[in-house]
This record gives sequence, C-alpha cells and structure tokens, in this order.
Amino acid sequence: MRLAMILVAVPLAALVSCAGWEVRPESAVIMAPPDEVWNTAQELLRERDFKVSLQDSTKRELEATRDIVLRVITDKSTKGNVEKERHQIDLSVKARGEDGSLVEVTYRIEKLVVEDPAFRFIAALRDRVMIRSRGSESAPSRRR
Repeated sequence: MRLAMILVAVPLAALVSCAGWEVRPESAVIMAPPDEVWNTAQELLRERDFKVSLQDSTKRELEATRDIVLRVITDKSTKGNVEKERHQIDLSVKARGEDGSLVEVTYRIEKLVVEDPAFRFIAALRDRVMIRSRGSESAPSRRR
C-alpha cells in the first residue's frame, strides 16, 4: 500500500550550513493510520542506522541519534582524532482526522570533533620541529 503524503520540509543542506543551531520542527500530514505511520517510521530509522534512545509507544514519540564519521586522523604514536556529525531526530505521530496522521519531526545535526589533547600537542610539536630543522639545514653557518 502506498502512502499519500503532504510534506513540509527544510532541505538538509540548509541545516548543515547554519552557523549556529537553528532548529525548528517540521510537520507532515500522511494519509494513513497512525499505527502504520509509527511502525514505518521506526523501520525507516533502523534502516538508516539510527539508535533509539527514548521511546514512548503509547504516545508514539521517540528520540533517536546517528553518528556519521566524516574523517579519522591517525598517528603512529597517538590515538588520533575523529571528526563526525551527530544526527538527532525527535519524532511524534498523532492521529489526524479519520484515516490520517500528523507527523512532527525535529532534526538536528551537530558537528563534533573527538580528539585527544595530547595528539594536538604532539602534532604542533612535530610541525614546529620540522620547520626549525628545515631552517637550520638551509641556513649556512655564520662564523667570524
């Protein structure tokens, strides 16, 4: 059975490009019973690797998160660091009319950098030593 829906949405790129956290709820009316929409929403979240952290099935409300690793910087002597985005979704499904559902979604994206402070220090130290060693190799010794 296909679900007919009317959807009001903000492009994902607009959320990512925001300087700060600009979060606003979006909603849609889906012409299907609330239980069907609720079950389908949970299935879709699982397919997209979201982990449900809070859920109230009687109210049809949930909160789920997904971390996406953007890049990993590693070093032989340290653990390195990871840059990732955390996607969080708050979802609510309510009955709307005889055979419809009102879906309310708040979708947040937060960019996180998980790094080891010792890694940052070692990287800065390595860079500085390399700059100085290059400078001493190319500079002729001055003796008078």
